[in-house]
Amino acid sequence: MVRSSEIVGKLNLKSHQEGGFFSETFRDSSVFLSTSQLPPTYKVDRGVSTSIYFLLPSGSVSRLHRIPMAETWHFYLGEPITVVELSDDGALKFTCLGPDLIEGDQKTQYTVPPNIWFGSFPTKDVHFSPDGTTLLKAEARDSENHFSLVGCTCAPAFQFEDFELAKRSHLLSKFPQHESLITMLSYPE
Repeated sequence: MVRSSEIVGKLNLKSHQEGGFFSETFRDSSVFLSTSQLPPTYKVDRGVSTSIYFLLPSGSVSRLHRIPMAETWHFYLGEPITVVELSDDGALKFTCLGPDLIEGDQKTQYTVPPNIWFGSFPTKDVHFSPDGTTLLKAEARDSENHFSLVGCTCAPAFQFEDFELAKRSHLLSKFPQHESLITMLSYPE
């Protein structure tokens, strides 16, 4: 069985401020888009698309963040991962990516729309309270043997200048009903 540290080394993945490990694998700069050709939410010029590997070990989360472009997730290897979306009206959406398309109702590909707060967690690391309102951490698991490897493709191309990491206090003031989720998927201030 392959271990997460072996994948990190093989794919030259680096830690990321949102959580997990990533490596950019493609940046299409053959066509260059200027900010004058894009909606005003884009801060800098960019190429047409980018792709990354992203590995999320058990015990880690990808913290809530948003970007002004669509991001398509592709499941590759390991255990299921849940992508969480939090829209401006407070609606939550959970999408599970993983290998079990039939019985587990998992997807191998999913696109997060632009300008939505989103993050992710290893699906088996979390369960809901009996009333369905609170996320609870499951028993700790070994991060070397329990992980998810996905890819993410952005179009137009991802630029770090557009990346916005959520502030816990801001989201809690807007969406107090999602306190357990926001707390789990954001840094303390």
